[in-house]
Amino acid sequence: MTADSHLPSRDELEALSESGFALAIQLLSHHEDAADVVQDALRKLVHSGRYKAQKGSPLAWFLKVVRNSALDTLRQRRPNDDEALARLAATAPAPDIAVELEELAGIMRRQLEAMPVAQREIVLLRDFHDLSYTEIAEVLGIAPGTVMSRLHRARNELRKRMKKYLK
Repeated sequence: MTADSHLPSRDELEALSESGFALAIQLLSHHEDAADVVQDALRKLVHSGRYKAQKGSPLAWFLKVVRNSALDTLRQRRPNDDEALARLAATAPAPDIAVELEELAGIMRRQLEAMPVAQREIVLLRDFHDLSYTEIAEVLGIAPGTVMSRLHRARNELRKRMKKYLK
């Protein structure tokens, strides 16, 4: 999507929607809530009439809108919503290895889910959505240097939580 005054193409909307939905489902662990969040973000994008370059990259801007809406949804939820994170895509290894990997992935999802939202979202944005530090800074509204330090702390926390399972 460019910064000129045009509505995003269908392909651009689909790409933004996919990235936004992945982030929303990872933060909310609930399909319907994630779909609502992405639909609202798309509505904001389309009804604004155009994307403005000063808002940052289109993907970072859109993910910021999705993130903010997801956080609002989390605040409105009851504290211990038991909906699980969407399953991470997996390849098809040998059955015994597949069982071990699935078990480990479940443990990692639960450990990531148990982390504070601020730590969880920074790991998701960098390691699952592959955003740059600059894009993460735009999404979270913080300085790039802060992204690096928060990501370091969040990864250390996840590593510490996983250590007992990886012996």
